[in-house]
Amino acid sequence: MNAKYTRQLSTSDQIRVAMLARVVFPLHGFGGIERHVFHLVTHLARLNVAVRLYVQQPPISDANHLAEWQAATGSYHPAELVLLRYDYTSPLVRPNSILGRQINYPWYTWQLGCQAAADVRRGVVDIVHSQGLCATGYGAIRVRDPLLRYVPFVANPHGMEEFRTPDWRKWLAYAPFRALYAYGHRCADRVIATDACTQDDLPRYLRVDAGRVAVIPSAIDPDECLQAVRPHLRAELRQRYHLDNGGPILLSVGRLERNKGYHILIEALARLRHDLPTGWRWLVVGQGQEEPELRQQVQAAGLAAHVGFLGRLNDAELHSLYEEIDLVVHPTLYEGSSLVTLEGMIHRRPVVASAAGGIPDKVFDGRNGYLVRPGNVDDLAAKLRLALAQRDQWPAWGAESVHIVKSTFAWPVVARQTKTLYERLLEEQNACKPRSISA
Repeated sequence: MNAKYTRQLSTSDQIRVAMLARVVFPLHGFGGIERHVFHLVTHLARLNVAVRLYVQQPPISDANHLAEWQAATGSYHPAELVLLRYDYTSPLVRPNSILGRQINYPWYTWQLGCQAAADVRRGVVDIVHSQGLCATGYGAIRVRDPLLRYVPFVANPHGMEEFRTPDWRKWLAYAPFRALYAYGHRCADRVIATDACTQDDLPRYLRVDAGRVAVIPSAIDPDECLQAVRPHLRAELRQRYHLDNGGPILLSVGRLERNKGYHILIEALARLRHDLPTGWRWLVVGQGQEEPELRQQVQAAGLAAHVGFLGRLNDAELHSLYEEIDLVVHPTLYEGSSLVTLEGMIHRRPVVASAAGGIPDKVFDGRNGYLVRPGNVDDLAAKLRLALAQRDQWPAWGAESVHIVKSTFAWPVVARQTKTLYERLLEEQNACKPRSISA
């Protein structure tokens, strides 16, 4: 059964968008996709775009989830929040395990597509915009209904980790998701690449016509990040993690999984231990199944006195911690757009990171840090040594990091680019009849 929260909002010049997603902050957690959908919706609303947001039912009571949503979005919550059931598995299967997703996602995206198609036919939607796998159901309905092709369809596949994993077991398990991704996005009028350096991945992985690809970056909200800093927390974190020993303090943030490359960084730090000042630290924020192995590797390398696994921190703790560290290190093996990199940059930090995913659009050698060949211990150790030898440049690199974020990867900029894409598609729609789409 669908539940709806409705607020009357309509003016003659508003663009009305059906936003198809599965999750959104704060209803469903704190991850990158959750925050992306939240910020896109709220910043579009500030540009007078009315968004009807379709997401899965949250795992809390109706009263609580509406209160949390309204508190987080303030006066910029969408015109309508449409909630759909996602989990069709038994209690024995985790809903978001690979098996759980294979059961739940096809049915969820089909129900999502049916709901969105009904609203398009009712004439209450000007644009349909999907996130991730949510393109598939609506795309399948749209190619069979000429009426729906009068309304432009935009799809954002995000990081497409299903196409990037080097693990052959995951590669096989993800085969159904790759098929769903490719089909759904070939049905769209425009497919969004979240970084210029990865736009060729969409024709390569999804077989999308290159002429339909639009580059609109993933973004962060600089004000939100900086306002989360708390002076009392900074002092508490310095004491809690013993950060007054001279440094430098390196920070990595992300899930403790093999693809994040922390095992590569540990090996690189072991090679550099005699070149590092005695007070150096490496702090790791995050949780995951690799933690026991990483702790064992740190112990075996003789680095335990310098390394801290901090677990998960809340927003205020994390952003306060960014103010206390010296260098962000992100040794990932493969990546999407990398919002973690942007978060470190907005706090005026230089970055050493893998040249993976969208990171080469954000980190530039000798300008705000260094790029590293993914998975290459020798290159990572060399770039860390080079960065450490240039510590006098770090304040300038940090200032450049802020400039890069604010000019290209801040939500006010990206939301305006998104609205401009909507307007361009609507102009094209008014200028010509809908064309046939083959998927």
